[in-house]
Amino acid sequence: MANMVIKSYKDEKMKNQFTDLLSKWTQFEGFDKQFLELCTCESLDKGKVVMSMTVDQKFCNILSNLHGGAISTLTDVISSIAILTTNLEVIIPSVSVEISMVYASPAPVTRKIFVSSSVYKHGRNLAFTDTTIYLDSVNSGIVVAKGSHTKFLLNKKAKL
Repeated sequence: MANMVIKSYKDEKMKNQFTDLLSKWTQFEGFDKQFLELCTCESLDKGKVVMSMTVDQKFCNILSNLHGGAISTLTDVISSIAILTTNLEVIIPSVSVEISMVYASPAPVTRKIFVSSSVYKHGRNLAFTDTTIYLDSVNSGIVVAKGSHTKFLLNKKAKL
Protein backbone atom coordinates (compact mmCIF):
# COMPACT_ATOMS: atom_id res chain seq x y z
CA MET A 1 0.00 0.00 0.00
CA ALA A 2 1.27 3.44 -0.85
CA ASN A 3 1.46 5.81 2.10
CA MET A 4 -2.06 6.70 3.14
CA VAL A 5 -2.87 10.38 3.11
CA ILE A 6 -3.76 11.62 6.60
CA LYS A 7 -5.35 15.03 6.24
CA SER A 8 -5.87 16.00 9.88
CA TYR A 9 -4.14 14.80 13.04
CA LYS A 10 -3.20 16.24 16.41
CA ASP A 11 -0.03 14.30 17.17
CA GLU A 12 2.89 13.64 14.79
CA LYS A 13 3.98 10.52 16.69
CA MET A 14 0.45 9.09 16.50
CA LYS A 15 0.34 9.84 12.76
CA ASN A 16 3.62 7.97 12.19
CA GLN A 17 2.52 4.99 14.31
CA PHE A 18 -0.82 4.89 12.48
CA THR A 19 0.88 5.00 9.07
CA ASP A 20 3.22 2.19 10.11
CA LEU A 21 0.30 0.09 11.39
CA LEU A 22 -1.67 0.46 8.15
CA SER A 23 1.39 -0.28 6.06
CA LYS A 24 1.91 -3.57 7.92
CA TRP A 25 -1.83 -4.39 7.96
CA THR A 26 -2.13 -4.06 4.19
CA GLN A 27 0.83 -6.37 3.56
CA PHE A 28 -1.52 -9.24 4.42
CA GLU A 29 -3.65 -10.46 1.52
CA GLY A 30 -6.90 -10.26 3.43
CA PHE A 31 -10.37 -8.92 2.82
CA ASP A 32 -9.61 -5.68 4.72
CA LYS A 33 -6.88 -4.69 2.27
CA GLN A 34 -9.35 -4.13 -0.58
CA PHE A 35 -11.06 -1.39 1.41
CA LEU A 36 -8.04 0.16 3.11
CA GLU A 37 -6.28 0.68 -0.22
CA LEU A 38 -9.15 2.92 -1.35
CA CYS A 39 -9.40 4.96 1.86
CA THR A 40 -8.05 8.36 2.80
CA CYS A 41 -7.77 9.26 6.47
CA GLU A 42 -9.63 12.54 6.89
CA SER A 43 -8.93 12.84 10.61
CA LEU A 44 -7.14 10.88 13.28
CA ASP A 45 -7.40 11.21 17.03
CA LYS A 46 -7.21 8.87 20.00
CA GLY A 47 -10.28 6.62 19.81
CA LYS A 48 -11.71 8.34 16.74
CA VAL A 49 -11.04 8.12 13.04
CA VAL A 50 -12.75 9.46 9.92
CA MET A 51 -11.93 7.78 6.61
CA SER A 52 -13.26 8.53 3.16
CA MET A 53 -13.43 6.64 -0.10
CA THR A 54 -15.11 6.83 -3.46
CA VAL A 55 -17.67 4.05 -3.97
CA ASP A 56 -16.13 1.55 -6.38
CA GLN A 57 -18.34 -0.57 -8.66
CA LYS A 58 -16.72 -3.78 -7.40
CA PHE A 59 -18.35 -3.16 -4.00
CA CYS A 60 -21.80 -2.34 -5.40
CA ASN A 61 -25.02 -4.30 -5.66
CA ILE A 62 -27.07 -4.78 -8.83
CA LEU A 63 -28.48 -1.23 -8.41
CA SER A 64 -24.95 0.25 -8.48
CA ASN A 65 -25.18 1.27 -4.82
CA LEU A 66 -22.65 0.29 -2.17
CA HIS A 67 -23.58 -3.24 -1.08
CA GLY A 68 -24.79 -3.73 2.50
CA GLY A 69 -22.06 -6.32 3.08
CA ALA A 70 -19.44 -3.81 1.99
CA ILE A 71 -20.93 -1.22 4.35
CA SER A 72 -20.77 -3.74 7.19
CA THR A 73 -17.16 -4.60 6.32
CA LEU A 74 -16.21 -0.92 6.29
CA THR A 75 -17.82 -0.54 9.70
CA ASP A 76 -15.84 -3.56 10.96
CA VAL A 77 -12.50 -2.39 9.56
CA ILE A 78 -12.74 1.32 10.40
CA SER A 79 -14.11 0.74 13.92
CA SER A 80 -11.27 -1.74 14.50
CA ILE A 81 -8.85 1.02 13.51
CA ALA A 82 -10.57 3.41 15.94
CA ILE A 83 -10.00 0.86 18.71
CA LEU A 84 -6.33 0.53 17.78
CA THR A 85 -5.87 4.31 17.97
CA THR A 86 -6.60 4.21 21.70
CA ASN A 87 -3.04 2.93 22.17
CA LEU A 88 -0.79 2.65 19.11
CA GLU A 89 2.16 1.80 21.38
CA VAL A 90 0.80 -1.73 21.95
CA ILE A 91 -1.24 -3.33 19.19
CA ILE A 92 -3.76 -5.66 20.83
CA PRO A 93 -5.49 -8.07 18.45
CA SER A 94 -9.25 -8.37 18.75
CA VAL A 95 -12.17 -10.34 17.38
CA SER A 96 -15.73 -9.27 16.70
CA VAL A 97 -18.34 -10.21 19.27
CA GLU A 98 -21.24 -8.27 17.78
CA ILE A 99 -21.83 -5.99 14.84
CA SER A 100 -25.18 -4.47 13.93
CA MET A 101 -26.13 -2.17 11.10
CA VAL A 102 -28.97 0.15 10.21
CA TYR A 103 -29.09 1.15 6.53
CA ALA A 104 -30.68 4.53 5.83
CA SER A 105 -29.73 5.79 2.34
CA PRO A 106 -28.00 4.47 -0.77
CA ALA A 107 -24.39 5.33 -1.61
CA PRO A 108 -24.23 5.33 -5.43
CA VAL A 109 -21.14 4.29 -7.38
CA THR A 110 -18.55 7.08 -7.86
CA ARG A 111 -19.92 9.10 -4.91
CA LYS A 112 -17.69 9.79 -1.93
CA ILE A 113 -18.52 8.40 1.49
CA PHE A 114 -17.11 9.30 4.90
CA VAL A 115 -16.84 6.68 7.64
CA SER A 116 -16.67 8.18 11.12
CA SER A 117 -15.97 5.77 13.96
CA SER A 118 -15.56 6.44 17.69
CA VAL A 119 -14.76 4.25 20.65
CA TYR A 120 -17.24 5.04 23.43
CA LYS A 121 -15.96 2.44 25.91
CA HIS A 122 -12.66 0.60 26.06
CA GLY A 123 -12.39 -1.90 28.89
CA ARG A 124 -9.92 -4.61 29.79
CA ASN A 125 -11.63 -7.26 27.62
CA LEU A 126 -14.15 -5.45 25.44
CA ALA A 127 -14.24 -2.33 23.27
CA PHE A 128 -17.44 -0.70 21.99
CA THR A 129 -17.72 1.57 18.95
CA ASP A 130 -20.28 3.63 17.07
CA THR A 131 -19.80 4.23 13.36
CA THR A 132 -21.71 6.48 10.98
CA ILE A 133 -21.28 6.49 7.21
CA TYR A 134 -22.17 9.75 5.47
CA LEU A 135 -22.66 10.55 1.79
CA ASP A 136 -20.57 13.38 0.27
CA SER A 137 -19.28 14.83 3.58
CA VAL A 138 -19.49 14.35 7.33
CA ASN A 139 -21.58 17.53 7.44
CA SER A 140 -23.94 16.61 4.58
CA GLY A 141 -26.64 15.33 6.92
CA ILE A 142 -27.08 12.33 4.59
CA VAL A 143 -26.54 9.18 6.65
CA VAL A 144 -25.95 6.05 4.58
CA ALA A 145 -25.72 3.73 7.56
CA LYS A 146 -25.03 3.52 11.28
CA GLY A 147 -23.22 0.66 12.91
CA SER A 148 -22.41 -0.65 16.35
CA HIS A 149 -19.42 -2.94 16.82
CA THR A 150 -18.22 -4.75 19.94
CA LYS A 151 -14.82 -6.43 19.96
CA PHE A 152 -13.16 -8.83 22.39
CA LEU A 153 -9.58 -7.76 23.14
CA LEU A 154 -7.16 -10.70 23.21
CA ASN A 155 -4.76 -8.85 25.55
CA LYS A 156 -1.57 -9.99 23.91
CA LYS A 157 0.63 -8.13 21.47
CA ALA A 158 0.01 -8.69 17.78
CA LYS A 159 2.92 -9.85 15.67
CA LEU A 160 2.70 -7.19 12.98
